[in-house]
Amino acid sequence: MDLVTVTTLGVARRLAFLACTLAVPAAVLAQISPGELSAAHASLEGMENCTKCHSLGKTVANDNCLACHTELRTRISGKTGFHAGLADRQCVECHKEHHGRTFAIVHFDTRSFDHTQTGFNLEGKHQGQACEKCHVREKIQARDVLQNKTLLASRTYLGLSRECRACHADVHKAQLGNQCQQCHTPEAWKPAGKFVHDRAKFRLAGKHLQVQCGACHRAMADDHTTIQFVGLEFSRCTSCHADPHRGKFQKPCESCHSTSGWKEGSVRNFDHATTRFPLIGLHVSLRCEACHVPTRSGAGGKVVQSFEIKKFKKCADCHADAHRGEFAGRSDGGACESCHNERGFTPAGFAHASTRYPLVGKHASTECRKCHGATKTDVKGGRIPPDLRIQKFQRCADCHEDAHGGQYARRGDKGACESCHAVEGFMPTLYSVREHAQTRFVLTGGHAAVPCAKCHPTDAVKAKSTRRFVWDQAQQCASCHKDVHGGQFAGARYAGCESCHTPGGWKEAVFAHEKTDFPLTGKHTGVACAACHTQTMTAGRQTIRRFAGTPTRCIDCHPQGDTLAVGTRKK
Repeated sequence: MDLVTVTTLGVARRLAFLACTLAVPAAVLAQISPGELSAAHASLEGMENCTKCHSLGKTVANDNCLACHTELRTRISGKTGFHAGLADRQCVECHKEHHGRTFAIVHFDTRSFDHTQTGFNLEGKHQGQACEKCHVREKIQARDVLQNKTLLASRTYLGLSRECRACHADVHKAQLGNQCQQCHTPEAWKPAGKFVHDRAKFRLAGKHLQVQCGACHRAMADDHTTIQFVGLEFSRCTSCHADPHRGKFQKPCESCHSTSGWKEGSVRNFDHATTRFPLIGLHVSLRCEACHVPTRSGAGGKVVQSFEIKKFKKCADCHADAHRGEFAGRSDGGACESCHNERGFTPAGFAHASTRYPLVGKHASTECRKCHGATKTDVKGGRIPPDLRIQKFQRCADCHEDAHGGQYARRGDKGACESCHAVEGFMPTLYSVREHAQTRFVLTGGHAAVPCAKCHPTDAVKAKSTRRFVWDQAQQCASCHKDVHGGQFAGARYAGCESCHTPGGWKEAVFAHEKTDFPLTGKHTGVACAACHTQTMTAGRQTIRRFAGTPTRCIDCHPQGDTLAVGTRKK
């Protein structure tokens, strides 16, 4: 078959389809189409366009939608944006059609919309912004969205960039790159809370830590509105500081001076970094006199400053032992650097996992002072650190009060808390129906569904209000349930409630009448129980059904001449 024949047949089929369509009444067409399309899809109106959205014999498939909405298809395949998290759902679940030209097929509540689903969490100042503050045409940068004039003509939320500079002007004029979040946070532009000067080429130490940023970072020469952060000269002190010696000393300033202060460290052209004790951390900011104590040379001699220190290998050579020898017996002799460093005594870089009591569960978030006590002050105003040695910590009761008032003290494990509880939290407990089966009262039937508090009420145990879980004697049915029979079955003849009832339910009785003094035979087997066991009232004004003492003679129920049917009685 040649191309002309195929084309001719195609045209003939279309004409035949059009003729059939025109011949179909309007009412029939209305039944085929559920309604008019929205304005956005008005160009697809007509039966010849149905298969552009609907697959034959099926509903609208996502592939058909994404064949036109290529911007969404690109983002779903790239797993970015709001629709990427909905890839397992059908488009028609949210976007309804055939409701008329004015129907909005895209609608959602901006007040309750969870922006985290888009992959861009609204934090800090972003939370209070109106949607149209960011979602405007001028800020769209995605090329595929910009090329779609139809999409741009409508209000679209696609095409924004996640980079800060897409919405915010770069006040640093590209000096520091485009990763604004390295220094700034969404909470506020100033101060740059995440900026750490130690990451810069010029680390701040000593007096430099107190200098205002503007003292070094001034406006750029060619742009007085922009602060200069890169390209500053700082290789020598004289790059920023004037030389008070007017060039008399050829050595660099740091040969004698340090950032701790101009006067500190200037003794005898002294460079402390050349010694066996380089100054780091808080030692940098110390005054020379703190370690090199001035002394008098002889009686009435002049005050001189000693720079030679014999002992400095250990922290204890200069610092008092704040822990009063608690760790002297440790393998390292209680070396301070095992927990502390020169940056500060607190917080201590202590790894609790290296002790005999690793912190897990709730203990990991507990404040140190909860177990080790708080720092105290002596009579002279000095600080006394808490005692870090704890002798007893093997059992929960060493630190925690027994919430059960000693009820489990007689148990084989002496009431070990970990039998039922875990360090992740006191509640819920590890105790389940399986453990309850090991007690004297196995939970079966209706008892298995009863809440624990129903049977274990709050009670005074050893003068403290707590839940009772242990009883001295085994519990009987009457311990919890009211005797609805008014004591009729008291006595040695009956074996208790379980003689007739089971935990499966009160009405599911296992009573066997043939074991009584009146076995049921003949017509009696069909008589309702209530016909013979009528209701009565006890002396205590309790309405009960009479079972014990029920008459057993025929004449008691069937008087002479009684013509009533068996199973009924005269009133």
